[in-house]
Amino acid sequence: MSVFTSMNDPMDQDKKDLMNENQELLSDMLDIAIQELEMIVEEVDICLLDNMNECRNYISIFNCLKHQALKRK
Repeated sequence: MSVFTSMNDPMDQDKKDLMNENQELLSDMLDIAIQELEMIVEEVDICLLDNMNECRNYISIFNCLKHQALKRK
């Protein structure tokens, strides 16, 4: 069973290893995930928030994820 951590916590070593093993696929995986999030936002009344701004399109979702990743550094 996995333990829930905050999104701002550093990535654990198992996840880092998984990312490193699949480095060449990460940009395609991110593109697919963002497109899926766009479809979810259209179908369900939920969205991501980035500095209190709704993220409902590809660019705003990308930037939201980027800002979250930068918080981990």
